[in-house]
Amino acid sequence: MSALEIEVADHVAWVTLNRPDSLNAINDEMATELVERVVPLGEGGDVRVVVVRGSGRAFCAGADVGDASASGEMTAAELVAGHARTQRALEAFAAMPVVKIAQVHGHCVGAGLVLASMCELRYAASDARFSIPELDFGIPYSMGGLPRTARYLGITRTADLVLTGRRMGADEAREGGLVTAVADGDALSGMVEEVAAKVASRPPFLIRETVSRLEEAGRALLDGQRSDLSSLVLATLDTESRAVMDAYAERILSPSR
Repeated sequence: MSALEIEVADHVAWVTLNRPDSLNAINDEMATELVERVVPLGEGGDVRVVVVRGSGRAFCAGADVGDASASGEMTAAELVAGHARTQRALEAFAAMPVVKIAQVHGHCVGAGLVLASMCELRYAASDARFSIPELDFGIPYSMGGLPRTARYLGITRTADLVLTGRRMGADEAREGGLVTAVADGDALSGMVEEVAAKVASRPPFLIRETVSRLEEAGRALLDGQRSDLSSLVLATLDTESRAVMDAYAERILSPSR
């Protein structure tokens, strides 16, 4: 079964994260499919909007804990390569010259929040919960997530989420500027469909130019170009951070979860 389901109609690509048993956590397969199957959709101008959504109970539970729990057996070079693949996939997605829309329900965690923040528009169900538990997991919030989250929520709210690991509800996320709008239940899909259709009716040139200018504006607000990959890898090699990471993975992967 593919990690992503993709449907294209009327200039809109509907991309569904398709690992519901893992709450759509991002693993190597999903990162690879983002690059090989989704990114090429932005070429040629036929697809003008990409909607990302999750199957099952959540949008995305972040990086795959199963992959991370095995990292203690990896060499430093393997750790760097794995994290770099995911970061490159997310950056390639962010650079697509199309309007990207996140349709968020349930949990939106860590790397899942990074993915959502790389979309120009983010619509959330009233049950959506945003969190950044990386410090509980024994690693820094990386993949460019910290500056991107701070662009929308500001430094103070971002610091609160990162340092405490608490969950932010959909209404608070909207008030803080992280979420474009909130809808209840089935109304979310209708809202996203309406917005996607309206945006997709725009000429491709105008879409490309607007997306490019929005990214420039984001960088001007808070520069996020410095790579944080090395700090993530070093955390997995730090003894105390590693112990926290192993304990977290054991709790998450336990049969009583």
